[in-house]
Amino acid sequence: MHNSHTPTPVRSPCVKVCELDPATALCRGCYRTQDERDWWVAYSDAQQREVLQRCEQRRAVLAGGAGDLAPSMGIVESRRRK
Repeated sequence: MHNSHTPTPVRSPCVKVCELDPATALCRGCYRTQDERDWWVAYSDAQQREVLQRCEQRRAVLAGGAGDLAPSMGIVESRRRK
């Protein structure tokens, strides 16, 4: 029996509430920056996982009312295979 491992793609954090908060410049639904939303499909799986970690950190900071928000991943060179 051949055991091949197919990587599971990283799911987008989008919850269909696509509105930027002017105070934080973050999406009110998923906590991504505009660059992170725009570049999501170009990011590698590792970069997408990093964005997800940043989103969780931002969500926690905003819920707790204290702390610094994780910076944007910004524009990156695509690492996806062509």
